[in-house]
Amino acid sequence: MDINFQIERLVPRFLLRDKNGYALAKAIERCFQMAAESAQHGIDIIQDPEKMPEWRLDELAGELGCLYDYNASIEKKRYWITNATYLYTVYGTPQAIYNFLEGYFQVVTVEENWEYNGDPFHFRVVVSNPTYDADKITWAQKAVSEVKNVRSVLDNVTIDSSAEIVVSADTDYFYVQNEYPADDTYTGANDIADWETPVDPALTDVAKTDEGVTG
Repeated sequence: MDINFQIERLVPRFLLRDKNGYALAKAIERCFQMAAESAQHGIDIIQDPEKMPEWRLDELAGELGCLYDYNASIEKKRYWITNATYLYTVYGTPQAIYNFLEGYFQVVTVEENWEYNGDPFHFRVVVSNPTYDADKITWAQKAVSEVKNVRSVLDNVTIDSSAEIVVSADTDYFYVQNEYPADDTYTGANDIADWETPVDPALTDVAKTDEGVTG
């Protein structure tokens, strides 16, 4: 929509040469521009996913009946709404799982049954994330169940593990934080585990810095 039109196209020149006529014409021009801007804003809210406010994205998801997480970031919501038709066309394929989970988790891997000695037509999904979020895992299970093909069987959604070990010269202990129990399968009852373990005094020789060594 053109909101930068010139009033000179509509008003006779002799009126524009009069200062009062010119002022009136410019006031009318601005009124038309404001009306056009308001109309364009309304059209964007209804039709353009890249400019829609979040409430409209949520509303449109219900209208389209597409797979959608109302707790996701607005960037993911825009992606799902903008590509709703394409995403639906690849339902029943591994790519459908990647389309919905990539960006939602740090890493997503779909493993077919032969990759982990599973039963025929079975598969599993391995995901990793910097922080543990039970709601995301629950939604991932729902999403995978909805986009997979009918004959395939989801064994589980597995959380990949990551660990941080800090060795410090200031203490006789080192601290290990394991975000997810190694090779753990989500059951809804995972906790972050912390341990303090005595360290061999000889190991402190490798950590003689002001801030310690992270490995």
